[in-house]
Amino acid sequence: MTATPVTGPGRAVGTADARGAADVTDAGIARVRPGECHVWFAEASADLGLLSLLDATERDRYRQFLREQPRALYLTAHALARKVIAAQYGVRPAALRFAAVCKHCTGAHGKPRLVDPPFPLELSLSHSDERVAVALTLGADVGVDLERVGHHREDLPRTVLSAAERRTLQSVPEGARDAAFIRYWCRKEAVLKATGDGLLVNPAALTVSPPDAPAQLLAWDDRTGPARPVHLTDLDPGPGYRAAVAVLDHAPRVVAHRMDDVLGPPA
Repeated sequence: MTATPVTGPGRAVGTADARGAADVTDAGIARVRPGECHVWFAEASADLGLLSLLDATERDRYRQFLREQPRALYLTAHALARKVIAAQYGVRPAALRFAAVCKHCTGAHGKPRLVDPPFPLELSLSHSDERVAVALTLGADVGVDLERVGHHREDLPRTVLSAAERRTLQSVPEGARDAAFIRYWCRKEAVLKATGDGLLVNPAALTVSPPDAPAQLLAWDDRTGPARPVHLTDLDPGPGYRAAVAVLDHAPRVVAHRMDDVLGPPA
């Protein structure tokens, strides 16, 4: 067994809206500074005007969804990502170019990254039920996960938990276990997104702190390659949801933006 360094949350967690952010772009969206991680939450929208923010590949992917809810989640997540990134660069959202390369097989299904950016921004997306999350950092690997509590079946896949986590979960009152499990799951998936491993790595290999304790990655069994510090922070995306963000190497200042109107009129 190899273990990553014991790591904890970012230095501070704040909330802001488009008008109250201390440092904003010309588009009125918070500017991401070195040492910061910004996370935007928004309600899923079916507004077809948002399609103008996407590129041709994304619009084709949008049309492949057969059901309205997945279409709205995809549309909102990608439109929101383009809107907040374009604001950092001062360009049109539709002009941004992304590529996705898997770190394990080099296939085109890995973590999305910007192609030839003016300066390095790192991106992570997540969505669940009716909400989406977009996380941005300046050059630091980042992963965000958002989950709806109660959106899962009763037979929760406990096999994604380590032995220590399963023991802890068993001690949680039955009525609170779903929320506790989702807290575990958000933290694990945020870490695996930040490292670029995704679910190609068994989540049970990771052990994170108990749900009622500050977020930390405690251990990673059979970890290959150099260990990098992982800084986990729990987020509050609103009633009925749980979320977490992971940033590699350096503890960030984390700012969450609860602003469902961030998309505004298409640009």
